[in-house]
Amino acid sequence: MKSQIIIALVVFVAVAGHVAIYRWVKFKIQEGVILQFLRDALRGSSSGHQHANVIAENTGISAKRVALVCQKSVEIHSDPERDNCWRADQLIV
Repeated sequence: MKSQIIIALVVFVAVAGHVAIYRWVKFKIQEGVILQFLRDALRGSSSGHQHANVIAENTGISAKRVALVCQKSVEIHSDPERDNCWRADQLIV
């Protein structure tokens, strides 16, 4: 009986670890795609501020997910003057 509990616990921890790593990797990939879009937009003489819908249309990520990733990101910040617009700090152009 004890060995079954231990096995179940190990399986649970392993699955939880895989889910956490999967979500983190997915976030980092999407964050990188959004940052690259913001860099490319800045190189194209854009203001550097992009609305979530524009980012979504150009990256293939849903607007809701774009907003979520931008809110969680340390490198992407909201524009205080515009609603649901995002910019990246310290863009390397």
